[in-house]
Amino acid sequence: MGPSDGGDQSRLRQLNERAVLASVRGAGELRVAQIVERSGLGRTAVEEVLASLVARRWLVEESPAIRGRGRPARSYRFRAEAGYVAGLDIGAFSIRAVLTDLDGRMLADVRRSVTPQTPRKKRLATADQVIADCAREAGVPVSRVWAVGVGTTGLVDPAGTVVRANAIPDWAGTDLAGHFPAQLVVVDNDSQLAALAELRRGGAQHASDMVFLHAGRRTGLALVLDGQLRRGAYGAAADMSALRGVAWEAALEHLHAVVPAEVPTVDKAERAFAAARDGNSAARAAVRKYARAMAVAAATAIAIVDPRLLVLGGAFSQAADILMEPLAAELERLCPRVPELHASSLGALCVALGAASLAQDAIDARLLTAGRGPLPRLSARSI
Repeated sequence: MGPSDGGDQSRLRQLNERAVLASVRGAGELRVAQIVERSGLGRTAVEEVLASLVARRWLVEESPAIRGRGRPARSYRFRAEAGYVAGLDIGAFSIRAVLTDLDGRMLADVRRSVTPQTPRKKRLATADQVIADCAREAGVPVSRVWAVGVGTTGLVDPAGTVVRANAIPDWAGTDLAGHFPAQLVVVDNDSQLAALAELRRGGAQHASDMVFLHAGRRTGLALVLDGQLRRGAYGAAADMSALRGVAWEAALEHLHAVVPAEVPTVDKAERAFAAARDGNSAARAAVRKYARAMAVAAATAIAIVDPRLLVLGGAFSQAADILMEPLAAELERLCPRVPELHASSLGALCVALGAASLAQDAIDARLLTAGRGPLPRLSARSI
């Protein structure tokens, strides 16, 4: 056997490992016969790979239940508890983190309040704290957080530095990728990541084309085309924050104006929605004005993309019962064809969950890409 034959065999083993691992991970737990069927490999090859993956702690052989005669069927599961991922949402008024295992199961969720005037150093320290709080709540050492995904208001460059942030005075220039001590840090705009969460966890998992309207204390748009999130050449796809005709900040004032002045700013919109829900005529009129402003931006994206679906996401999606109807009416007025409208079920968690998905993708790319050689032994510091 020549040198190339050895290399071919090694390559084949690596591909077989990834095929078996993908089969088990996607199903949660599988018997050997099911793994053979799903992976397309022969039983002998599967048995060899399973032994290797168990030895390197990627898989666990579960103790089978004994029923009747004969040897019980063996089953295997992916060790999702080997490492953890933090998803971080850094906004002008709050910082939230979620902690998930390697299968994306959310184990903790922590939120702390800040203000647009909170200094950069304190904002970053608060971000560190919510990750630590999440780890403590889940009973996980922070050292086992393999990757951090960060969603932030503003425009982010490919290196993970904030280029522009209208909502936070001193945020531009912040090197988020360089701040966090995790082995792997990935950063993107918050609206982009909210749309990613909708693709992975929400009602748009099978959507081919989607406009995502991110509505809350911060407002934005994101696009999904051919099933893929589209960031654009500079990460600014669907960023309409600089367009004069899109008065998002002024739109919030419609809601704030019908709420008593002593109500904290962060709670005003929720109070306005509650008043509208109770039949207050001024609040209902304010919701219509807010919906009109949102519809102008959404209609612009709809006219360009012609999507099948528009998703109302973000914290204000929780007010879809009173917001969706006026939004639909305005879109009917502005669009030659209105897409199907859905409200997200992810609420205010959307950005943090999207950030966790981004971090999980980065882990998979580093560990599971076929060109990266044999799978290492899975440990607390595998990446």
